[in-house]
Amino acid sequence: MRDIWICATQELLRRKGRTAMNILGYGLAVAITVVLISLLLLSRQSAARILTTTGTHFIAFLPGCCPNNCLPSAANPDEGLFFNGVQTQLLPADLVDKVNEFPSVKEAAPFLVFRFKDPADGLPFTVGGFDPRNRTAVDSTSCASSDILEGRFLTPEDRRVVMLEEGYARAKNLSAGGSIMIAGHLFTILGVVNPGIRPAKADVYMHIQDAEQVINQRLTSPLDHQFNTLLVETAGAKSQDQAIQAVKQLLPETVVSTYACYRPAAQVMGINEAAVWLLIVVIGLGAVAWATKSQWASIIERRREIGILKALGWTDTVVLGQILTESLVQAVIGGIVGCLAAILILLLVPTASIAGLPLESHWPVLAIVLLSGFLLAVIGALLAGSIPALLAARSRPADALRTF
Repeated sequence: MRDIWICATQELLRRKGRTAMNILGYGLAVAITVVLISLLLLSRQSAARILTTTGTHFIAFLPGCCPNNCLPSAANPDEGLFFNGVQTQLLPADLVDKVNEFPSVKEAAPFLVFRFKDPADGLPFTVGGFDPRNRTAVDSTSCASSDILEGRFLTPEDRRVVMLEEGYARAKNLSAGGSIMIAGHLFTILGVVNPGIRPAKADVYMHIQDAEQVINQRLTSPLDHQFNTLLVETAGAKSQDQAIQAVKQLLPETVVSTYACYRPAAQVMGINEAAVWLLIVVIGLGAVAWATKSQWASIIERRREIGILKALGWTDTVVLGQILTESLVQAVIGGIVGCLAAILILLLVPTASIAGLPLESHWPVLAIVLLSGFLLAVIGALLAGSIPALLAARSRPADALRTF
């Protein structure tokens, strides 16, 4: 065995150029493979992270009207508890607490929506009341501080102030700092928001306690901490269907509305997985083909030397062992160089934190990828050296010596 290592080392040092090219080939193959697989895995983690947090919300309400739960305006039939143009029933005050107990729910919050008729022009507008403390559910389904265009967002301590939806504010020529009269109550305009396409929208937003106060001016019976729309942020994308079913079990006639954004969120991956895996296979096969060609060229050049060694008593096994050793030494050195280069690339390239977390938090996964890349280099070396080694071992000394 010692003679095999000595001869293999001497042979590699004698042909330094070819040895360096083989090592470089293995190193490039390992580095590219490790970087691509690492970015692919990090991209998958990023997709999973987005799937867990994107679009995981819905709203629920009871449409229709019944004597006890639907309280229309006493003065004007055009006013009342409406949501998305549909008259709704009131939901029990303790419903929020019950829904918040579900493990599939991150936060549930009440939302009180009422359609008023403006006495000045006779046009309808909606008032939406929410509790600013329920930021998780409110931000995803109704409005958020990031939606502010002017002024500021409502806080839990604010009273007698409102926020206006941008379209409504422009139509009424109102802006932050002004005032608006609603059901005989004067409110200061705190800010103007543009909530986009969130499902629980209104023309005027205010604290739910203020909303209850102004709405009671229009009802035959006062509200008692009731509401007509439930806002829900679920614990994750996989929990959303479970949360919806749990709410429907509490209120069988509930209508649930959701954009189901979590389904297309899986398409956010920045790398085409099929293309990456195909590229990895091509690179791996290319490295093996290059090493095989190089090893075969080396065997052709050394066929007379191999013939002499066999004539001196070297067995087929010894010849096979030396050639495979040469291939493995090059692969091991190339694999180490490739792994070091991959680590350097991942540390320097900004996309290494593609999953939104520091690269250091991914070291356990990256360590496995590095080990896999190194092992692939070793396996590739065995494949690349096997065919030339077998052909060299099976050669007859007489044929080689005849051309000496």
